[in-house]
Amino acid sequence: MEEMEEERSYNKLEWFFYIIFIPVLFTLVLSAIIAQMFGYNVVGVLAKELNNLPVVEKIIPDAAVTRSETAADGTKTDEKDIKISELEAKLAAKEREIEKIKKEAQQEQQKSKQLAQQAEVQQEADKAAQAQANEEKQKQIKNLAKIYTSMSAGKAAPILEKMAPEESASLLLVMKAEERSAIMAKMDPKKAADLSLLLKETSLHNNTDPGALQQRLMELKYNASVRELASSIASMQPASAADLIERMFKADEKKAVLVLSQVDAAQRGQVLSALAQDQSRAALAAKISQKLLTY
Repeated sequence: MEEMEEERSYNKLEWFFYIIFIPVLFTLVLSAIIAQMFGYNVVGVLAKELNNLPVVEKIIPDAAVTRSETAADGTKTDEKDIKISELEAKLAAKEREIEKIKKEAQQEQQKSKQLAQQAEVQQEADKAAQAQANEEKQKQIKNLAKIYTSMSAGKAAPILEKMAPEESASLLLVMKAEERSAIMAKMDPKKAADLSLLLKETSLHNNTDPGALQQRLMELKYNASVRELASSIASMQPASAADLIERMFKADEKKAVLVLSQVDAAQRGQVLSALAQDQSRAALAAKISQKLLTY
């Protein structure tokens, strides 16, 4: 009976050992190996913990714990070295990129300087060419003026009258005063008056360029037109003058305001009052009044 109990007890111990203890131990060892492969210092941690036990610490030497800690530190150091190497590589790449950008900026700056120098040289060349062209034009004008001064005033005057005003003024300007006077005396009075004004303005500005003469002639004609319209409005009834100013303002605001500025203040007030009496034109009267303040 006692033998059977011992056998039964022995079988339970075997069952615990083979079914529970060995699989658990195998699992723990396998897990430790895998963790060690992935960089976790299982041996060092286990040795350090066992070294803290009162009895086991005599079995496990301190050197094992030290080697484990050293190995762990070495693994960490290697990882730090790898990270440092990666950061250094990135820093070097950024420095190369910055250097490349600096070189490109220097090249662009050099190109800009070259373009600026080329533009300056071209500008100087254009000025020289323009000066030469003006000089040649002046020579041509003087030579042509000599031809007309060699004619009689009666023959030269009709020819100059048929020319554009700026061309006639350019020729007359290089002639002597007595030659110019003789030719203009044979011209149509209106034509001679316009040329006289143009010659006067040209002499004051010391400019014989045909384009400038044409521009000044247009200004003189514009001003003459303004004076004539102002004189006409001064002789009209306020209501009729208001209608004319309204139409003129729609076509040319500047001219309408200039014309009113040339009219006597009392007559101008009557014209603006005639405009303001009609509600549809009250805003127009206010706008014209505001613009008159700038003249």
